Amino acid sequence: MKKHFYFFRHGQSVGNKLGIAGRKPSANLTTIGKKQAQKLSEFLSDKSLEIIYSSPLKRAVDTAHIVAKKHNSIDVITADALREAAFGFWYNDTSETQKRIDETFERVKFFLESIVESSTFNNIAIASHGGITRALCWCAGYKVEGIKNCQCFHFILENGRWEFIESFETGIEVQNKSDVPYNLK
Repeated sequence: MKKHFYFFRHGQSVGNKLGIAGRKPSANLTTIGKKQAQKLSEFLSDKSLEIIYSSPLKRAVDTAHIVAKKHNSIDVITADALREAAFGFWYNDTSETQKRIDETFERVKFFLESIVESSTFNNIAIASHGGITRALCWCAGYKVEGIKNCQCFHFILENGRWEFIESFETGIEVQNKSDVPYNLK
């Protein structure tokens, strides 16, 4: 059975703009972030999405709901496994840093595997954060570095094999003070 997956990062949040990265649960989308989410929803409008899984953090949930409106308000299911990792540790290159990155990756990998095994849907979107979207892409065998707000990665999973199809960017460029480099190995 062929399944389409769409992994995307939330729109620009106030925290992104101000350089406050990480787990701030109440970070709202900026006006630009809402416009990015609208552009993403337009891109996804013909993709026949059936369900959206989302990080429980407000910026991801709000982005997911903007997308869901283009799909007859399909369900948005929050999952703690998609919660962003605390970003302070990304700045340090230590064994403890790598351990936390690996733990985040394993959490995301386990979540994705459980969706693959149990979901009856064939068109699935996952709304999350830069680091989590990166980990999802890596789980699907596609290594990606920087991820822009509302950037979306489309994959097909068929007979246990992942295939990268395309990446979408909104074209609404922003300078986020909170974007940092990652070191997933």
